[in-house]
Amino acid sequence: MVSPPGHPARIITLMNQKGGVGKTTSTVSLGAAIARLGRSTLLIDLDPQAHLTLHLGLDPVALDHTVYDLLVGPDADRPHVDDVIQPVGKHLDVLPAHVNLAGVESELAPRMVTGTAQRVLMQALSQPGADGAAPVVERYEFILIDCPPSLGLLTVNALTLANEVLVPLQAHFLALQGLSQLLDTVTMIRQSFNPALRVSGVLLCMHENQTLLAQEVIADLGRFLDAARDQDVPWRHAKVLEPPIRRNIKLAECPSFGQTVFDYAPTCHGARDYRKAAEDLIAHGPAEVAGVASDATVTAEPASDDAAPVPTVEGAADPDRLQPVAQGAAPGHGGH
Repeated sequence: MVSPPGHPARIITLMNQKGGVGKTTSTVSLGAAIARLGRSTLLIDLDPQAHLTLHLGLDPVALDHTVYDLLVGPDADRPHVDDVIQPVGKHLDVLPAHVNLAGVESELAPRMVTGTAQRVLMQALSQPGADGAAPVVERYEFILIDCPPSLGLLTVNALTLANEVLVPLQAHFLALQGLSQLLDTVTMIRQSFNPALRVSGVLLCMHENQTLLAQEVIADLGRFLDAARDQDVPWRHAKVLEPPIRRNIKLAECPSFGQTVFDYAPTCHGARDYRKAAEDLIAHGPAEVAGVASDATVTAEPASDDAAPVPTVEGAADPDRLQPVAQGAAPGHGGH
């Protein structure tokens, strides 16, 4: 699968140092939705738990090679990335994980001083393919990376490879507190390894739009993103993807069957929300950020009566509880 000429791959890291926020579910579901829109898509599992790999029906133990083999060991013994990628659907491939990834940080530690440990994944995906084929980073239209719930070396490798960051987030005040450290990490990676990295957006997961808390958090997040528009920060063009992903039991059930939600329950709320969020992600591409009209056409489904719009917040929140967001400071600073 090769990206059309003039359309470089969008490499998107989904990261959040807090676990249980819907990061793996979002990586699988957004990737599967993008593939169903006809876009060549690669999913990369960098989490030692290998939940994304299992979600797609693959047994890491039964695979000859995983992403672990690309990251460690002597160069002569490493497999080619083409031997590790597994097809899992039409337009959809995966670079699977293994529990051995838990030891990558210690195994690559001697190379951190030279800066090569932070670039191992990028080097593996940038090498020419078999028989002169394009490198992996030029072969797909979208590459989505599922990171572990930490800001360690695996996440740094993902950020060094990526050109975008998408933050899955629950609408809780404590989640906003953690956003500050995440954005600091993105800024550090831009300064040290990847000056092109930007935060493209936030995806609200496991959302309960009827609660006052959710409305207050969305208002706080919106003010923070709006305040960054005129600043030279990596999140100046970030947006909250629409719609929020509602809580849906089908999203929790489908991994046990090794299926995406679109195969397991294609008409459920979760499938509808992720499909629309994928369309919004495609539409909010680099061309739109630069103010250039996109030539990509996204065909959206007709709106359903139970679609989940971003809840209105006017008059809903107590202004005394919502601290003003200082320029350059993440939402939640000052406490809630």
